[in-house]
Amino acid sequence: MADPPAGGPEPPPTNTQESITSFSVEDFQPRISIETAQIIGKRTRNGEVYTPTEGTGRITTREVWKLIDSLKDIIHRQTTLIESTKADLEEVKHDQNVLREQNDKLHEEVRALRTQIEANPQPNPPRTWAAIAASGTGEPQPSLRRPEKDRNCIRISTQRSFVDPRDSENSEGDTFGRYLSTDSANTHIRSALLSAPSTQDAQVAGIGTTKTGYLIRFKDPESADAARNNTEWLNELGNNTKLVKPRFGVVVHRTPTEDFDLENANDQAIQKIMEDNDLAELNFQIEELAWLKRKDKVLGKFASLGIWFDSAEGADYILDRGLLVGQRQIGSVERRKHHGVDTARVNTNGNDAPQE
Repeated sequence: MADPPAGGPEPPPTNTQESITSFSVEDFQPRISIETAQIIGKRTRNGEVYTPTEGTGRITTREVWKLIDSLKDIIHRQTTLIESTKADLEEVKHDQNVLREQNDKLHEEVRALRTQIEANPQPNPPRTWAAIAASGTGEPQPSLRRPEKDRNCIRISTQRSFVDPRDSENSEGDTFGRYLSTDSANTHIRSALLSAPSTQDAQVAGIGTTKTGYLIRFKDPESADAARNNTEWLNELGNNTKLVKPRFGVVVHRTPTEDFDLENANDQAIQKIMEDNDLAELNFQIEELAWLKRKDKVLGKFASLGIWFDSAEGADYILDRGLLVGQRQIGSVERRKHHGVDTARVNTNGNDAPQE
């Protein structure tokens, strides 16, 4: 048999088993079923990725129950969270209702106060110093009147022991003095008032005991004025009985000390204050001046000045308007809490403790 010509087509092989099989890239990729991929994406109750134990691609009943338990836990946690949130909302709603009720009550109180304020007469607004200086006139003077109960009362002082020992021997226990019973003191005082012609009509309402004597309250100011201005009845009581004149003190802070010489010219200092503040025109009288400081302290350039008036009106006048010292206006004034002669002096160098 002759050979085929060179370059011609080769005949197909007769044995199929010897043929070469061709492969593509896709043939080498791992084959995973869709159901298996979905199962692998599930998570167990502990949050771990679920993987089937068997490689058959099927889900067992045990795995289904695990998945159901996991879903139940999730539902339970969400339900608990919802209930907690609902309880918080109810509490917030309750608090809002309480606040709303309180707000309504406050509105009612404000309306009631506004009604009372509108019903009361409106006082004149306080004037500033600038307005006073611009107008050239001072503030309107308040009505200065002594309280009625003070006008009806007077105080008397008597000795602790008898001045003359013979009085004690001859009195047989019936001499006027301190700390008598109310009935005994009442009898002595009424008898003394009746013995003087100028006080015969004075009507006594009651008598009280003080540390140094007695407080006498009359039924009307006229009776008190008669006993205050006529002292003959005090001589009838004896035992050095005297009328206690009330005094009313104020403290003026930061007072220049160079303007006053209280040790050598106290009367001149009183006269200067009376003239600078026009106190004489208002019938106010200063009884005493004193620097309020400790005895062991040296008087500085400024100090607190104690001023004692014979009336409460005089003290109130300085409290309301301040004190003029020459051309200097001093507004730091306060009331003295003790009105007696033995009022304790205080230190003016920042320590207001009483002087012992």
